[in-house]
Amino acid sequence: MDIDSLMKGLGPLQDTMKKADAERGKVLLDGSAGGGAVKVQISGELTVTKVVIAPAAAAAAGGDVSMLEDLVLVAFNDALRQHKQRFGASPEEQVQKLLGGSDLGALMGPLMRGLGR
Repeated sequence: MDIDSLMKGLGPLQDTMKKADAERGKVLLDGSAGGGAVKVQISGELTVTKVVIAPAAAAAAGGDVSMLEDLVLVAFNDALRQHKQRFGASPEEQVQKLLGGSDLGALMGPLMRGLGR
């Protein structure tokens, strides 16, 4: 097996993955709860970028911290649901979405030939 051919065969796949990682880093997903009383924002890299609690929601809670905690939880789960929907929930789904329109055979062809298949 020729290692140089093998590495060249991985080139298109690596390029696709790098491009997808760069695009994912730019994505912002907004989750909300309580009709917008609580909003959270996460990045495509699953970093929390913002949490907003409307003053009216804080006033309506009237010291009931558990109500606000529940709203924050629902808002985060909404943002995470959007992330899973967009990027995939499992590693397999993530690869499928990553390669969505790509011809896996074309990307993997040189690699497979390098392995003697």
